[in-house]
Amino acid sequence: MKFSDSPVVELAVGGKVLSFEQDNGSMHVGTSVWPCSLVLVKFLDRCLSASASASPSPYSHLLPLPNQRAIELGSGCGPAGMGLSLLGFDIVLTDIAPVMPALKRNIKRNKRILGKAPKYAQLYWNNQAQIRAMGPPFDFVIAADVVYMEDSALQLVDAIQALLAPHGVALLGYQLRSPEAHAVFWEKLRRVFSFVEKVPHEHLHPDYAYEETDVYIIKKQV
Repeated sequence: MKFSDSPVVELAVGGKVLSFEQDNGSMHVGTSVWPCSLVLVKFLDRCLSASASASPSPYSHLLPLPNQRAIELGSGCGPAGMGLSLLGFDIVLTDIAPVMPALKRNIKRNKRILGKAPKYAQLYWNNQAQIRAMGPPFDFVIAADVVYMEDSALQLVDAIQALLAPHGVALLGYQLRSPEAHAVFWEKLRRVFSFVEKVPHEHLHPDYAYEETDVYIIKKQV
C-alpha cells in the first residue's frame, strides 16, 4: 500500500470511489487520513467480495446483517466509517468537537457516492452522558489508529466496553504510535475482553497489507 500525504486521499470500496480532504498542517491528528482506517475498510471489502465467491472468507461473519448497528470511535476524516457505510453497515461516525468540521466536510463531499449519508455525533470517550446518548448497545464498534496517548487509550477501552453488545464485535485497526499508550492499552484490553485476535496479514487486502498495521477482532464473550 502506498500512503500519500496529498491533500486528498481516494479509497475504492464496493465498486465506488470515496475521496477525503485532509489538512495535514492541522494541530489535530484527526484531520489527516491514517493508514489503519484504509486497511480496516479494505479488509472488510475483501471479506464481502469473498462471501460472494466460491471461496468465502473465514471472516465473513464480520459482515453486517439487517438491523445491526455500528459505531465508529475517532472517525477523523471519516474513511473507515464511510467505507463501512458503503459496505452495508448502519453506522454512526463520532469524534471530538475540534475534528467535527473535517468529518462533516467529508461526509458532504461524498454524499452523492454514499447515497444516504451516515449519521455522525460528537463523542468524548470519558463522557458517560454522551455515551448513553448514543443508544448502546451496538453490534459493532469500530476504531482505527486511535491509540497514541495513555489517558485516551484507557478511556477507549472503557468506551468500547460501554458501547458493545454482549455478543457484539469490536474491530480495531492498529499501529503502534506510542510505547507507553501501547502498554497500558493492551494490558487493560486483554483484562476487560475475553477474546482478542489478530487477523493474519494474508487475510488482509493484498494492496492494503501495510506491514506495520494490523486488524484485531475483539469480543466480550468467546
